[in-house]
Amino acid sequence: MKSKTDLSVKIGALKLKNPIMPASGTYGFGEEMSQLFDPSRLGAQVSKGVTLPPRSGNDQPRIGETASGMFNSIGLENPGLDEVQEKKIPFMAQFYSPIIMNINGYSVEEFALIAQRLNSVSAVSALEVNISCPNVHDNKLPFGSNPEIAAQVTQAVRAVYDKIVIVKLTPNVTDIAAIAQAVEAAGADAISLVNTFIGALIIGDKIKIGGISGREIKPMALARVYQVAQAVKIPVIGMGGISTLSDLLEFIKAGATAVAIGTANFTNPLIMIELIDQLQQYCDENEIKNLAKIRGTLKPF
Repeated sequence: MKSKTDLSVKIGALKLKNPIMPASGTYGFGEEMSQLFDPSRLGAQVSKGVTLPPRSGNDQPRIGETASGMFNSIGLENPGLDEVQEKKIPFMAQFYSPIIMNINGYSVEEFALIAQRLNSVSAVSALEVNISCPNVHDNKLPFGSNPEIAAQVTQAVRAVYDKIVIVKLTPNVTDIAAIAQAVEAAGADAISLVNTFIGALIIGDKIKIGGISGREIKPMALARVYQVAQAVKIPVIGMGGISTLSDLLEFIKAGATAVAIGTANFTNPLIMIELIDQLQQYCDENEIKNLAKIRGTLKPF
């Protein structure tokens, strides 16, 4: 029986067949995941964070288990833009699902340079401009901690990139809505949030600062997605602790147009496909013809 529900969503001019995608850093470049499922089923493929030169990442230990999630301080390990263009993007492009490249820079100019090079790559449909990492930039604050600097990065990328620009925000700020409004005014087509919350890993008498993700951050992530969705007119891609259909629906009801699945991929690599099927069934059973019917429907007490 053919479904009566249209799960497709639009991120600016980009149409996704469904609202589910991987969070950057949990999908790599699809090489391992594609051995387990067909990436063409995803709403979009989101790459691991890419930098201009190759990066070996932070010293070990780089991950650790928390009470209901995980600690990570990977440090953007990646093969660099040259190899990504030569090998990784062509691999991802064989699947019929839009490619969103997560890009990272150490200056405004570096963000712009990466964006300019990717502008001519037809297989890439959008950039996710990562101004949110808490564990890189030589222990400096992320670009996303300041509205003015966040806007500068967004403007620089927008000036050289013709397709969809998504800006990824950090939750580790005082007023995330103000930063969202700044990048919207600077030309962002969409906003994704949240990246990890700052946390610590302690082993013996040593401590490492990095990011916390997983189910434990879901309430805080939901609050920020709701705040940003209320503050901007552009689409929001919500993420942070999503591992069940109920979680996914809460983010959409909080105002998210699409959602990204992160840490849950490590415990169940098939979770995104399962959630696509569950969402389709839920909408069919509840006669929800499209997701706009439930998006942003939460009301404050």
